[in-house]
Amino acid sequence: MAELTLKDLIQLEEPDHQNIKFRIARHVMKGKGWDGFDDLIRFDDELLTVFAGNMLTDRYKEAEKIITCVALPKSKALIRAVFNNHGIIDAKEAKKHFSGYERYEKYIKDNELEREVPELSKQVFYKLELSPLLNSYRNRIVLEWGNSQTYIQRIIEKPISEIYPKGFVSAFPGWDKIHISFKELTEIINNPDGNKDWHEYLARHSGVYVIFDSSSGMQYVGSASGGNGIWSRWEGYARTGHNGNKALIELSKNDPDFANSFTFSLHHVFPRTVSKNDVLYYESLLKNKLGSRAFGLNEN
Repeated sequence: MAELTLKDLIQLEEPDHQNIKFRIARHVMKGKGWDGFDDLIRFDDELLTVFAGNMLTDRYKEAEKIITCVALPKSKALIRAVFNNHGIIDAKEAKKHFSGYERYEKYIKDNELEREVPELSKQVFYKLELSPLLNSYRNRIVLEWGNSQTYIQRIIEKPISEIYPKGFVSAFPGWDKIHISFKELTEIINNPDGNKDWHEYLARHSGVYVIFDSSSGMQYVGSASGGNGIWSRWEGYARTGHNGNKALIELSKNDPDFANSFTFSLHHVFPRTVSKNDVLYYESLLKNKLGSRAFGLNEN
């Protein structure tokens, strides 16, 4: 049986694909400052568009469609999006045209990446636009990139090694390695079938968690027990951002997007059979350790 390739999927949606000039890029998100960037562009199309269109040289020359991927281990690549290429525009015009440009510049500055990104006057900037091609497979198709490590290629006959479920965010990393953004949490909660290992683990366990607000540097310590455990409690945050907490509600009054600066982590995990009092004891202990009553978002 012949293996399924990226070209096969493209042909199903674009019968005239042979007359389209493609480029496919595999960006390596490792090294100083870039490790967390992939988490941002996964949910921020404006930022992804700016990142994909920013080049040092004319690497997309004559290409009509750009397939943007991020590197996975063992020479694999995960497709983030397909773009229509409208050609090179002046970088200064790009700064005005793309709403994600300021966030891109801020990320570069905050992570001291100026040496890796050329000065504005030296940049080649492409006016890219998200294409509907393969839209239902974004963040889901894992490709075998091959032996060549050239990160921009013309070859689209790449084998597909895996297709993640719809709504998939990430494999469950183990409770002690959980450190996810609000947007990641929201995607996981909204797509339990695509993130079954997350749902099964969080729904089977009680625990003590921490919400870190990067905009203020403050923390909120909370706990979940009974019912569907941590899943139920975090579902409330995914729906509202504050889940009824007074201090978090206050944040929402000043900024409707307040929860986008939150990250979630687990610090104690228990079977749901553990008593609520035991869970509350560890919640109080962690509040004392972190000082989240005096210097954080806990009011009791």
